[in-house]
Amino acid sequence: MPELSPENRIQVTVDRSLCIGSGDCVDTVPDVFQLDSEDKAVVVDPDGASVDDILTAAGNCPVSAIFVVGEEGDLYP
Repeated sequence: MPELSPENRIQVTVDRSLCIGSGDCVDTVPDVFQLDSEDKAVVVDPDGASVDDILTAAGNCPVSAIFVVGEEGDLYP
């Protein structure tokens, strides 16, 4: 079982090998995602937005590099 965030009870991960640094996730929920020095998305706070908004951000990723897991299993994809 992955370690889940205290409020949203989710785990958000970015596959760095897939990430192209489009920044769509940052534009959608900037309190959750930021681009690092390599222009790859990193998760800064899995409780920084609602689960629905985080799932929207994951869906906006043009290369499907964002994965969200909840208590019942995979939420996205």
